[in-house]
Amino acid sequence: MFKMLLSAGIDYSKPIEDAGQKLMFGGEMVLLGMTAVFSVLFTIFLSLMIFKFVFSGQSKKKAEKKEDAPVYVAPAAPTPAADEEIVAVIAAAIAMAEAESSGTKFKVVSFRRV
Repeated sequence: MFKMLLSAGIDYSKPIEDAGQKLMFGGEMVLLGMTAVFSVLFTIFLSLMIFKFVFSGQSKKKAEKKEDAPVYVAPAAPTPAADEEIVAVIAAAIAMAEAESSGTKFKVVSFRRV
């Protein structure tokens, strides 16, 4: 195959002195390198396509199993009491952070409505 690509019939065992021969040698090496790279890329592409067909049966089985899974239902919107609790927790965290930076002690106390 290498002899086929080197069609100029130049003996490369001797140093090349002619500019035309240097350009011909460079062109042949570029062609040979590009052929090697694209042949490897094509081989990788073919192997990936084969993997796609081999493993496509397994993905169908997984899709069937996923259809039987329960449907997720979003929880109801939070009640106003929950919003007030969240605001209280955030306010307590901010107050505690400010108290720690000033050097005073801070204690969180829980209150419940009866």
